[in-house]
Amino acid sequence: MNAMTGDAEVTLEAEEQARANVYALLSRLFVAPAGADLLRAIASGDESGGEPGADDAGEFAVGWRDLIKTAGDTQEAAVADEYHDLFVGTGRPEVSLYVGAYTARSSVDTMLVGLRRFLAEHGLERRSGVNEPEDHIAMLFEIMRFLIHVQPSTVDEQKRFFDQFLWTGGVSLCDAISEHPRARFFRSVARFAKCFLFVEHEAFAM
Repeated sequence: MNAMTGDAEVTLEAEEQARANVYALLSRLFVAPAGADLLRAIASGDESGGEPGADDAGEFAVGWRDLIKTAGDTQEAAVADEYHDLFVGTGRPEVSLYVGAYTARSSVDTMLVGLRRFLAEHGLERRSGVNEPEDHIAMLFEIMRFLIHVQPSTVDEQKRFFDQFLWTGGVSLCDAISEHPRARFFRSVARFAKCFLFVEHEAFAM
């Protein structure tokens, strides 16, 4: 998304690089319709650090393979139309991409205050021209990438951000997309995103 200002990226071990790549891919998929080049890259398995091993039968691997297949079967114009229909529309969007929409109404402002405080603690601010509230799912994925790849934070600090701002609302957002009758490409995106969120949640719990 590149919506936040921050430091230069650093060299990471392969596993951490793969995590950062997945967060970057998810941010890109949710911030705007994927273009033809990105669809081809996903279809070839070149995004998110490479396809999981062929003997990996976990949900994450299944979700990734489903996204690869869907990207290969989907045209750029169809993705753009679906993105507009689901997330933009002419009035209220069919599906909100703001995580605050999936939390208790009374806690939305509290969540945004906490999120802005977290960003300030890490010297982050929105780039000029970025007008979305900070709880846009693409921005939250980008912040996780930042905490892994740009300003490497401790596991506890990553877990703190993940648990407070991404986990519950992010899963509910993915469910809302998956359940929408007109979702096709983004049903695969949501499935992959939800699988990855569960992988991260389980890793942080260890």
